[in-house]
Amino acid sequence: MKKRVFKYRFVYWLIISLNFFLFISFSIGLINRIETDNFDNSIDVFSFTAIIMICILSLSSLIMFIVKNKNSIITFSAVLFLILLIISFFLFYSIFIIKDFGENVTDFYTVPLVYGIILGILFITNYFKFKKNINELEIEEIGQKQN
Repeated sequence: MKKRVFKYRFVYWLIISLNFFLFISFSIGLINRIETDNFDNSIDVFSFTAIIMICILSLSSLIMFIVKNKNSIITFSAVLFLILLIISFFLFYSIFIIKDFGENVTDFYTVPLVYGIILGILFITNYFKFKKNINELEIEEIGQKQN
């Protein structure tokens, strides 16, 4: 029997391509962050470490999905959850510290759109994961022939 991660092959390839896209985009962001070499305050250091963590987790999740490891869904969910936490942190930083949220009209619909997309991907990932169909037997039924 083949190893499976998701019930449907379409979901598997969608998550693989999304994971590859996340790894490539955060790798490019990491390279750009290293080239600028601008670590003046703690926010820059925080964003740099967050980019490194997402890049490493995304690569390990991609490898796990290719190998079809059962923990790949947990790792990919951790990547998405980490992205949500970082977006939330910088949103609160923009609202309460810098106080520049809402100067542009797009601020009000891009954040809920990004949250909705990431939460939708989390839902799809966890809803369509493959579960073995093992029927639990009761103690009285063990050793008896039943059709």
